[in-house]
Amino acid sequence: AGSYSSATHLAAASECTDATPGHFANTGSTQQTPCAKGSYTNAYRQGECTSCAGGTYQDQGGKTACKPCEAGSYCAVGAAAPLPCEAGSYSSATNNDEPSDCTDASPGHFATTGSTQQT
Repeated sequence: AGSYSSATHLAAASECTDATPGHFANTGSTQQTPCAKGSYTNAYRQGECTSCAGGTYQDQGGKTACKPCEAGSYCAVGAAAPLPCEAGSYSSATNNDEPSDCTDASPGHFATTGSTQQT
């Protein structure tokens, strides 16, 4: 795994091409495949991609890193997009990985969906 070739009659695995960062190749692949949204690889010759860690996301395929989550949102493991804090909660942090990381608005205040502060 981690390399590919569309050539036939290869004599050795070393004749295969290594998958490039942001891509992977399964054993027997004829081409490399971009990592899906929500995953990445930053190394050559990978047989699979790594899911983005909680608090990060990747909204494009074929990437070598994940992005920090956005303020007013949370990003679960393998997130392809930030999910907004629910109405009535808020957050200015960029590393939230679950809805409970969003802070409930104080009595007498409110927060709309995706808020970074209460009003």
